[in-house]
Amino acid sequence: MEWRMFEITLISARNLEVRETQKTNVYAKISIAGHPITEKRTPVDKKGGANPAWNFTTTCMIGKQAVEHDVVKIEIKLYRSRALGDKYIGKVCVSFKELFNLERTLWGRLRTLFSCPKGAGVGKTVKYSVKKNGGSDSSGVLKFSYRFGEVVIVNQPSGQGSTSPLVAELVVLFIKVVIAAALSIDIPFSWAGV
Repeated sequence: MEWRMFEITLISARNLEVRETQKTNVYAKISIAGHPITEKRTPVDKKGGANPAWNFTTTCMIGKQAVEHDVVKIEIKLYRSRALGDKYIGKVCVSFKELFNLERTLWGRLRTLFSCPKGAGVGKTVKYSVKKNGGSDSSGVLKFSYRFGEVVIVNQPSGQGSTSPLVAELVVLFIKVVIAAALSIDIPFSWAGV
């Protein structure tokens, strides 16, 4: 099976629409859009209020096809942590393909030739508007950085002999994310190091 590493660092958010009269503790949930089972959560920022900062990095392995189709998206939802139930602030939803193409600009490709293994990205920092209700309502700006790794082939163990810890971990943590779209593609996914 062909995998590609994807590393994302949620840096911060600015000017979120939250009531400043109350203490605002903000966190984010990262997942493959439409698949909450793939969710990963940042720590709660207790100091930033409407301008939280996390500098939270996580890495996952995605199927190679994820960067070839616009239907496979990463979704980042922001919430205000409250004692009586968390309150949804808004979200950013962007396709892996769009992120992959942004990272592969001419300058990025030139830097990659001299500084990274073949197929590995150099990383990029981006800002996206946080959308409140899926429409054009903006609720601030989310800043994150990301990078894609090179494609690696991981064979599933046959049960004979020993396997490397990475292969065993990937197989144990393997989650198939079926994208219900016109393409009906099957994208493997796994948080690395979970």
